[in-house]
Amino acid sequence: MSDDRGNEEAQRQPLSESATCFSAILNATTERRIEQVVIFAAFVQACPGTAGTTQGRPVLSALLDELADHDLVELPRGRDGWDDAQPPLPRWLRLPLPPKPKTRSLRATAPVIWRRELSWAGADQLTITQIEVLKTINRWLRDTDGDKDRRTVVPMRERSLEIFGDEKRLDALAATTLFAPGRLTMATLFAERVPPPLAYERVGGGGIVLVIENSDTFETINSLLAGNCGQVGYVAFGGGHAFEASVARIGRLVGVTDIAYYGDLDGNGLTIPQRANVSAAALGLPPVRPAAGLYRLLVRQDVRGPAPQRVDPLVAERRVSWLPATLRRQAADILVAEERLAQEATGTVLLRRDQSWRNDL
Repeated sequence: MSDDRGNEEAQRQPLSESATCFSAILNATTERRIEQVVIFAAFVQACPGTAGTTQGRPVLSALLDELADHDLVELPRGRDGWDDAQPPLPRWLRLPLPPKPKTRSLRATAPVIWRRELSWAGADQLTITQIEVLKTINRWLRDTDGDKDRRTVVPMRERSLEIFGDEKRLDALAATTLFAPGRLTMATLFAERVPPPLAYERVGGGGIVLVIENSDTFETINSLLAGNCGQVGYVAFGGGHAFEASVARIGRLVGVTDIAYYGDLDGNGLTIPQRANVSAAALGLPPVRPAAGLYRLLVRQDVRGPAPQRVDPLVAERRVSWLPATLRRQAADILVAEERLAQEATGTVLLRRDQSWRNDL
């Protein structure tokens, strides 16, 4: 699934709820250059249940990468802009300059009569574009007042189509300061984010969900675990970047205590589980960890193919920080060399012959 279209696919993914909140908090500051202490404070506000835990640094690192991929922050380019812990975190970042509004900013005052849910709009400094968005929402709130059917909580894109005539409009708006703390929420719009489906097979009674990025390897491992599943209870099909959101579905599975992931060893294949871990942490799910035995076997085969692009050494260091420490150096060298390891290199014959991949499962 991690192919030449990987970066474009990642760009099409809507921001996670945690990234949306984090972005809005950062953008509520008045400075363009944000120092690390402010980054940490914003993270605590956006993810209070995760900050300060062992998952704090990896989740914050993944959030920053997600915002950078959506051009919502600019991260330091040189190593001196990053600290020395694992994964490295930026000592500072920059917020891109907002596009100049066609007309000047002004206060949202009369003649607009704001609904109670939008009363904050009358006191905040907003652009003309933001005011027009809020006027549209204001009309919807007015027109649906007292209508229990239309105020039923529905998926976000259904609500977006109803209000704006564009099912993806809320995806874009959710990453702006209109959704900063104390402003708009999905609850205000009687909408909820709906994770994509997660395909899985029940293979045993254990607490591990083993998530496989690509379909052929999913089938291989699913068949090999039949009758000898160890602690694996479910084998799930990640489906590439879709798993960044579909991980939420794991919360509906019974008896899950551990989430192990196995994907391609390339830029996208390492980004996916780290971003899924952001959503998992926000939902109180177990951390998304690497299926270490499978990755060790993959690296040992070292069947290299060309990658779509070379990965910068600093980016490679951050990507491989999710892997077991013994694999990081070789994995980083592969990424920097503009190469990749496809998980299909650990095929049926190899997995039958070498049982070491089961050791952490």
